[in-house]
Amino acid sequence: MLIHRQCETQLDKKKMYRKSALAEYSNIDVETKTESHSPAQLVAMLFDKACVLLRQANENLAHAEPEAFDNATTHAMQIVIALRGVLDMEKGGDVAQSLYDTYTSIAASLYKAKSDRDGESIEKLYVAMSELREAWQTVS
Repeated sequence: MLIHRQCETQLDKKKMYRKSALAEYSNIDVETKTESHSPAQLVAMLFDKACVLLRQANENLAHAEPEAFDNATTHAMQIVIALRGVLDMEKGGDVAQSLYDTYTSIAASLYKAKSDRDGESIEKLYVAMSELREAWQTVS
């Protein structure tokens, strides 16, 4: 029994090290991208990431991985709220207000879908974010 626990502890340490190494690599990657991309490209990257997270959330839901589902949906919601937060409401006029309302609606819908663990709603939100991503790529 003691040997079994030691093996589990060693495996847990390896998993934590891998996660830590991946997180550190991810931080370096993000720093590099933010320094070398324009603001328009960074917004496009946020849309891309939100879409990936929504896909992951549905996969996590399908495979009964509630913690991963919660993490993916929370991160996607943070991105949507960040996109709303960077809007220039003074210069953007009606377009900025429309986007603000859209992001607010998406964030509220995502919160409800997360709470209800509703894969169909997550899929609809993925479609909406994909359409916004395509529109952004067209205008940027």
